[in-house]
Amino acid sequence: MTDYLDPTDSVAVPRQTAPRPSTLDGRVVTPLDISKAKSDHLLDRIEELLRERAQPKAVLRKKKPTFARPAPDPLRQEILAGTDVLIEALAD
Repeated sequence: MTDYLDPTDSVAVPRQTAPRPSTLDGRVVTPLDISKAKSDHLLDRIEELLRERAQPKAVLRKKKPTFARPAPDPLRQEILAGTDVLIEALAD
């Protein structure tokens, strides 16, 4: 696991990432669009590579309403209930 600082807290608090699976085969993968300009282009490419190089059970794209705030609780719950692996990324 890797340590990172969570920028959504009022005071930066060290956090740890979740354990990473050894394979994406047979897993439900959710690419999360954070609503930044052109982030969908990066996620399109990631989804293409996932389908070429792995055999995920499903790829379920989700989108935050705005990049300026954390994902709303209903979206977080939906992701938690139906996702094995979440991909959140930003391209510049």
